[in-house]
Amino acid sequence: MSKFLSLSLNFVLLLAAPEIMAEDSGKEKVGGLCATLYIGTDKDVVKLGKKVSMLDTATEKRLRSIEKMRFKHYRKLGSDIQPVFRSYENWLAPLKPSEEILLSYESRGRSNDGGMRLDLELWQHKRKVMKTDPVLQKGRPLFILGPKWRGGTLIIAVELVENILSN
Repeated sequence: MSKFLSLSLNFVLLLAAPEIMAEDSGKEKVGGLCATLYIGTDKDVVKLGKKVSMLDTATEKRLRSIEKMRFKHYRKLGSDIQPVFRSYENWLAPLKPSEEILLSYESRGRSNDGGMRLDLELWQHKRKVMKTDPVLQKGRPLFILGPKWRGGTLIIAVELVENILSN
């Protein structure tokens, strides 16, 4: 009897295998997202440590052009690039390996102008501090004035670096 049961179970699994093995369309990559974390401060930048880096001239000029983001000094803290899946949440960790600052995001599809709609959340110390639903265009970063942090103010740039949905 157990041999018959075993053969029956194998037969059922064999018939169901194509459905089990089918790819999850929600995991289909529809783009790529980059988060860059900057800090702006009017204080001494030496206090920020040695792991920070200077900004390129164009990025610094762009930040200075935004009134609420004008500081004496800017430094780059880190960045991360991750895929955007059709219907799965993903995470960006621009301070890897630290999880002190994280961004969660999920695609909400294509916008009328070919951009990508996202659910975007900023997490600090495992606590959600901001939620927004921007429409991002490739090559046009969204700058977010973040919370105070270590004697300065965080500035988060979120940029769509690849948009398969618009193709």
